[in-house]
Amino acid sequence: MRRVKKPVFFIVVVLIAAFAYLTLFGVHNTYGDITNTYIKGVDDIRWGIDIQGGVNTIFEPADGADATEDELNAAKTVIEQRLVSLNITDSEVYVDSVKDKVMVSFPWASGETDFDAEAAVNELGDMAELRFVKGQTADGELIMTGTAVDSAQAAQNTETGKWVVNLKLNAEGTKVFADATTELHANGGYISVWMDETNISTATVSADITDGNAMISGNFTYESAKALADKINAGALPIKMEATSTSTISPTLGTGARTAMVYAGIIAIICIAVYMICVYRLPGFVACIALAGQVVGSLAAVSGFFNNIESFTLTIPGIAGIILSVGMGVDANVITAERIKEELRAGKSLGGAIELGYKRAWSAVFDSNITVVFVAVILMGAFGPTDSVFGTLLKPLFFAFGASAAGTIYSLGYTLLVGIILNFVFGIWCSRLMLASLSKFKCFRKHSLYNGVPSDKPKKMLSVTTHSKKFYAASALLIALFIGLTFFRGLNVAVEFEGGTIIEYEYSGSIDTNAVAKTVKDTIGESVNVTTGESMADGSQTVKLTFSSKQGISSEKQLAVKEKLTETFADNKLELLSSTDVAASNGKEFFFKCLVAVVFAAVIMVIYIGFRFKNIGGLSAGCMCVVALVHDMFFVYGSFVILGYSIDSNFMAVLLTILGYSINATIIIYDRIRENRRLLGAKTPIDELVNTSITETLGRSIHTTVTTVMAMIVVCVVCYIYGITSIMSFSLPIIVGMLSGVYSSNCIAPTLWVHWQQRKSKKAHK
Repeated sequence: MRRVKKPVFFIVVVLIAAFAYLTLFGVHNTYGDITNTYIKGVDDIRWGIDIQGGVNTIFEPADGADATEDELNAAKTVIEQRLVSLNITDSEVYVDSVKDKVMVSFPWASGETDFDAEAAVNELGDMAELRFVKGQTADGELIMTGTAVDSAQAAQNTETGKWVVNLKLNAEGTKVFADATTELHANGGYISVWMDETNISTATVSADITDGNAMISGNFTYESAKALADKINAGALPIKMEATSTSTISPTLGTGARTAMVYAGIIAIICIAVYMICVYRLPGFVACIALAGQVVGSLAAVSGFFNNIESFTLTIPGIAGIILSVGMGVDANVITAERIKEELRAGKSLGGAIELGYKRAWSAVFDSNITVVFVAVILMGAFGPTDSVFGTLLKPLFFAFGASAAGTIYSLGYTLLVGIILNFVFGIWCSRLMLASLSKFKCFRKHSLYNGVPSDKPKKMLSVTTHSKKFYAASALLIALFIGLTFFRGLNVAVEFEGGTIIEYEYSGSIDTNAVAKTVKDTIGESVNVTTGESMADGSQTVKLTFSSKQGISSEKQLAVKEKLTETFADNKLELLSSTDVAASNGKEFFFKCLVAVVFAAVIMVIYIGFRFKNIGGLSAGCMCVVALVHDMFFVYGSFVILGYSIDSNFMAVLLTILGYSINATIIIYDRIRENRRLLGAKTPIDELVNTSITETLGRSIHTTVTTVMAMIVVCVVCYIYGITSIMSFSLPIIVGMLSGVYSSNCIAPTLWVHWQQRKSKKAHK
């Protein structure tokens, strides 16, 4: 530390500022119409479909048929080609050969303001097998299929002016078509054209066609002729596919959510900065600069930063992950600031206090942050592409479940992981350099700037272990209340777990919900629950259709409903806001996969703590940690029950996040117990050792919790104002989990560990 010179602070600040400028604006060179990108800026971030609008869907072989890996890969290729023909170039398509699924994620069509998502899903899943047969019926003798077509193009017939589809046949197709038309022309026969089981065209053969050019005529418009040509050019799916899970969101809804989350992030960072400066003064000021570097680093990680690195798809939960990681990133600065304060009050010099503060805080910072890394890796491995790094790593654990269309959770895991890694860089290394540098200036050597002035008032020792039974009773009572409310009010399970369909439209004027329900019933024969509401974002009126069937309704029926409602309620100007459609089988599979992820994370925690704290009874320490984590999960569950939120992917994301976060405070206490046992000696009574350690670390627990809760409160307030209920059901329960976590870390886990150790000691002395 003595090697750190005065200019180091300014060098680090300038480097962070330069990094921030490059990250925000990038480096581009424009020559004429060509723009070369050397460093990507925030404008190059790929926004998820929950922001820019789009569709997530899962296709499976129809009627439960089995598919080979080759057939699934062929289907993937065809779907990708069809997406391009729909003017959608920024899509993700990947195959899950274990579960016979093709996962598709695509944004709104480029340049379209009225993109029909239901029709697009239908078109992607159509088998689109083109057949030319002799005669007028589908079971006539087959002449050729779409594989004989080199290219198809929509065009106008020069004689009739009607739209047709012109075909250019390959060599084999030219020959068989020539033979067939020569035969049928001689006897006045017919050729009919079929797309799957639908007749497109039937015509008398009036000439021999030997030049390899064919024409499909019918009652085409330009749009329908082009759609048919696009399907023919993309080719037929090798097997019939059907959409078993679909989620759609409009660009309007997503853009409003992004704006809200950006505001929330800015306000949260400002609030945290003010709090840190007020509480920790100069170390708090340094922490703010480090946090700015961490935020900039997170943005660089999602933008791709360098031109040869692909940008990462950032979703609304991903933005929440950045905000949450900032709140959690303060933890390292809080721990070191508390340690520096302790060393100064113990009589150390300023330089020595800073050096010892960072040195003694390192193990606690490392252990507490590494647990969040475990959770982030599990989130990415469980809910990301199966061929990703973490997906491959965790494939032995999740192989039975296959892939899950949960890109939003994957984005949350990624931003959490990046935030924690950057916290080591900025929160530890850069902060240490800056603070050591500033301490060389005479004006910054006052101990009061570090809260290091000794206090005449003796610190009151807490006696937590004495009241352990009261803590257990209070927790047991609340958990019993949550369970009782579940039986009394029932459990609200989301469509994504239970299966079903929810469609939400925006409308103007007034609408009769009974008339809507009757129209839906008459159109597709399905009963529906219709409710109206209001978006707090812009005051627009919404009507929600909920289909009780756990299997939901097919994309074909959804399209039929939309067309009929748009026609019947034309004056209300219905516009699709969002839709969610999940088959019950997919929902159950996703639910159990989430449970496995939670259990696996808990097991990893026990193993890690058992290894790191083996000199204070690692296994027992780990087991008590898990008991405290289960306690916190019940409190998170209780918040969902009381607030009436659906048990959905947000619920599982909160559980996994709390697993990583809640254990932090417990690890800090265990770290201090380990240190105090070495300093105070093995003869110190176990309850006194624990009470001393809790007293010494309580300030850290409170301040870290305040900063993270503050960040999430800001998110809650902004999301409430903008009406973003999807994030409300993440941020509000996570606040409950954080508060429960600081309580269980100080009052449940360590006191249970004391009882374990005392019982073990009694047995040893018998």
